[in-house]
Amino acid sequence: MFRKISPVRNAWSSLSAGFWAIAAFSMALNILALAAPLYMLQVYDRVLTSQNMDTLIALTLLLGGVFVVVGLLDWVRQRMLNRLGARFELKVGVSVLNAAMQRKIHGSQSASDNSIEDVNGFRDFISGSTLLAFFDAPWIPVYIAVLYVLHPYLGHLGLAGAIVLTVLALINNARSHETMMEAAEARRRSDTLYRAGEANAEIVHAMGMRGDLAQRWRQLQFEAHRLKGRVNDRISTFSVVSKTLRTGLQSAILGLGAALAITGESSAGIMIAATIVLGRTLAPIDQLIGQWRSFLAATGSYAKLKKLVHEYPAGQRRLQLPRPQVSVSVAIQKAGPPTAQNATLSDIRMNLQAGDAVAVIGPSASGKTTLAKMLAGVWTPQRGSIRLDGNPTAKWEAEDLGSHIGYLPQDVALFDGTIRENIARFAAEIDDALVLEAALAADVHDLVSNLPDGYETQIGNGYFLSGGQRQRIALARALYGNPFLLVLDEPNSDLDSTGEAALQKAVRATQEQGGVVVMMTHRPSTLQVVDKVLVLNQGVQTAFGRRDEVLRDMKRNVLPARSQNSNEITKTNQERAVQ
Repeated sequence: MFRKISPVRNAWSSLSAGFWAIAAFSMALNILALAAPLYMLQVYDRVLTSQNMDTLIALTLLLGGVFVVVGLLDWVRQRMLNRLGARFELKVGVSVLNAAMQRKIHGSQSASDNSIEDVNGFRDFISGSTLLAFFDAPWIPVYIAVLYVLHPYLGHLGLAGAIVLTVLALINNARSHETMMEAAEARRRSDTLYRAGEANAEIVHAMGMRGDLAQRWRQLQFEAHRLKGRVNDRISTFSVVSKTLRTGLQSAILGLGAALAITGESSAGIMIAATIVLGRTLAPIDQLIGQWRSFLAATGSYAKLKKLVHEYPAGQRRLQLPRPQVSVSVAIQKAGPPTAQNATLSDIRMNLQAGDAVAVIGPSASGKTTLAKMLAGVWTPQRGSIRLDGNPTAKWEAEDLGSHIGYLPQDVALFDGTIRENIARFAAEIDDALVLEAALAADVHDLVSNLPDGYETQIGNGYFLSGGQRQRIALARALYGNPFLLVLDEPNSDLDSTGEAALQKAVRATQEQGGVVVMMTHRPSTLQVVDKVLVLNQGVQTAFGRRDEVLRDMKRNVLPARSQNSNEITKTNQERAVQ
């Protein structure tokens, strides 16, 4: 059985052809880099002794041409990395977004999770100069071999220097990696709190939370800076040590070359050439030590992305089922939020036919919103099923199911874009006739038409719209495409009388078109447009049936209870009076 490759790993592997091309460019660059020491060798050992100006001019022109080629190759190499970074982001972005949304739906998102930052961070690593050091590092043995060719003593010194710097790099990694991850986690927590405070500025201001929230953010920032400072201090220490050692080694090889030249074992040209070659030998190691922070951050981002898409993989494409037209059946034995240990719904059963409208009523925390999310396909029951025309919603492809369901959640959210795009659910190809039909059905057309740019008005996160306006636009979005099942969770919580009339009109229109409406509500006025009522109490169905029958039974049960309570109170008062 073949194991499915992670989309993140697959995206990374898809860059291999580009990496091979960059490796080829790096090979050419590192070979051409030997032109500079070779030039010095020829100038000091031939030109100066022969006093030949023509040879000097020819060598200089040749070296200038090499430098032009080196510059072009380096420019192409960097542009290729930029494009590979963008390709990785585009290739993995959809999988990461889908996984992040699944994580949010399952309620397991940590406050410190921010997958888009991980994608951007790893993209920047691919596009940055740190990765180039890894392509140059394999040429270190070649440069050491060149030093041995110049003189064995020079080779010994270069090899010793490379080993010492490599050991420093390994120690740097061992001491910095764990603390770097802790610092990144602390920074994410502080950033999350900052964004939450900014997004809920009105609540923070109205409830006098600004000072306490700022103090909490400051504490998180202090912890993040403390950990990041520890990492920076360690990496900076190793970076300074490596640079100092590198400078010392270059001086040492210059001195060693001079000593060899004095004893006649080498020449002045070899002395200068060896200094240049040693610089090229140690440069990749020194660069890696200096940019180790970005490498650690990139490896952390890559690991988190792999974990995310592994825990929330994209499902296989399912068979496209026909549009439901007949019934909605609910048979839930146990259901609740994915992270809840105890079920919030149990023993829910109802069968609805095309044209039915049911109101789900009950006290707060009775499970109405949970049932709405189950009906909308956001969550699935632990035991039981919800079926459209006999097909369980869990077996539908999410996009196909979504086109047959209109969902208006309790907390309305509009997305960055135009009103037209929001109503059309950001479809790739927007049907303007359906947009207009949905707007008219929600009675929001006049409201939108009076805005400065009409349906092309940019609404961002709905920041300049009132709660009622946002709710009515969200209702139009739910009605887009004439869905078979319309799930409305407290749809009139922010509506005025005009908006409530529009809601009732939309419910009746859905019924007339053969759809099914399920509405979670507290307001008695919404019961006028439904023909059935489901009563929930502490997650358990206590009644379901025709509206008038259920309400009559509820009234009949409430009156005796009130009479009994009244008698008990009267009896208690009489006893107190006697006492």
